[in-house]
This record gives sequence, C-alpha cells and structure tokens, in this order.
Amino acid sequence: MKCGEYELITGYVFINVEKGRTLDVVTKVANIKGVKMACVITGTFDIVATFEVKDVNDVGEMVARGIDSVDGVSLTQTAICVKCCSK
Repeated sequence: MKCGEYELITGYVFINVEKGRTLDVVTKVANIKGVKMACVITGTFDIVATFEVKDVNDVGEMVARGIDSVDGVSLTQTAICVKCCSK
C-alpha cells in the first residue's frame, strides 16, 4: 500500500440539487475547472464531484464561483483529503 502526500489538493464536493435537475447539474459540474469527475449518487446527496487543484484558494474558487453558481444547486459540502493511500 502506498500512502503519502501529493502535490495537488484532492477532495470531494457533495451536492444537493433542486428536484428534477440532477442530470442537468451533473453535466455542468463535470465541466468545471478542477473537477476530475462528477457522479450522480444515492443517499443524502444527489451528486459527488471529485476534484484536484493546486492551491486551497482554488478549492474556494471552484466551489463558490463554479459549483455554487450552477443553476439548480441548492447545497454543497466540501471534504478535503488530508492523507490518501492506494494499492
């Protein structure tokens, strides 16, 4: 197993959207700079977006000016990874 620190800041944005807007929103979120992938999910949230950015300020820009500005987004919750491990 490989664990360590990485050059990029990695994390997830959990997103809730207005009813009936999920498929439209996930496509728009996937095209935002810094977002690596956006997926429709089951559970408490409607969408999860995985991101990689160079600086913590980029996280704020991506969420505040990017994801939060997408029409239909009603709530976001951001989780920044502090340590990542992989096989």
